[in-house]
Amino acid sequence: MSDTYRFLPEETVAEAAGRVAREQIDGAIEELTTGRQEDPVEAVHDSRKAIKRERSLLRLLRRSLPADERRRQNAVLRDAAHRLAGARDAAALVGAVDDLSERYAGQLPERAFTAIRDALAAEHDGHHGPDDLAARADAAASDLDAVREWTATWELDDPGRRTVEAGIGRAYSRGRKAMARARRRQSTDALHDWRKRVKDLWYHSQLLRAIGGPVVKGQAKDAHRLANLLGDDHDLAVLDAALARGLSAPVDVDGVRELIAHRRDELQAEAFALGCRVYAETPKAFRRRMRQFWRAARATSAGGTPAAA
Repeated sequence: MSDTYRFLPEETVAEAAGRVAREQIDGAIEELTTGRQEDPVEAVHDSRKAIKRERSLLRLLRRSLPADERRRQNAVLRDAAHRLAGARDAAALVGAVDDLSERYAGQLPERAFTAIRDALAAEHDGHHGPDDLAARADAAASDLDAVREWTATWELDDPGRRTVEAGIGRAYSRGRKAMARARRRQSTDALHDWRKRVKDLWYHSQLLRAIGGPVVKGQAKDAHRLANLLGDDHDLAVLDAALARGLSAPVDVDGVRELIAHRRDELQAEAFALGCRVYAETPKAFRRRMRQFWRAARATSAGGTPAAA
């Protein structure tokens, strides 16, 4: 699904947006219906990623979509993703435990990490059985089908460069402000909010990488790396909260939490260092640069009408 998440130079914005929107929705529905038969957890993961890309596309196009309808459809997409959160969140926590076990091998007995994995699995299975996942997936697929019908009727008010420039400029500005808040507050909520803004910049850059060339591709790569650093930090924060509230595991909880705190310090230091590079420009300079890339694409595109017509 992600390979087609891009605007092509020969498309207008309206054509590209409609195609991408339908591909993401169709892909998510296919994962929730057919894909889950083979690997339910991976299918849920892939469908949630497609939903997130769809929501980010709506934010990119917010200038040209009717505000009330955009908010309603975004709420449907958000709720569909929330229905599916349980299975993926459990897998993310197990992944965080595996990373700690490998990174700090020998500092704590391996049985400590094994006990935590078992406790997380037992806790998840107690709340989310196979029948529950099937019901949630069916409900989410039904919601997504309704959103797909809406995307087929899209009529953008201004289907051109200004819409896209405003959307990615807003994502960049919000991310820059969120980074400043995260640095100032040093809280899990502030860091998580920053991650969401970074992911918007990553998704928007993915959409424009075929138009913007190597620099935008590099921008997408850096934003992806930054989002992953902040995602790893958030998974560890959630794991730490689970241990703090008394996860049923006979282990040295304080020792594991010390490792979590140490690793989070490393991740955050790397994230802020990379963030300074990703958000080095002023929002005005960033938008000006994106405008220049778009004009260059128009000058070299066949017929002179890339996705900005």
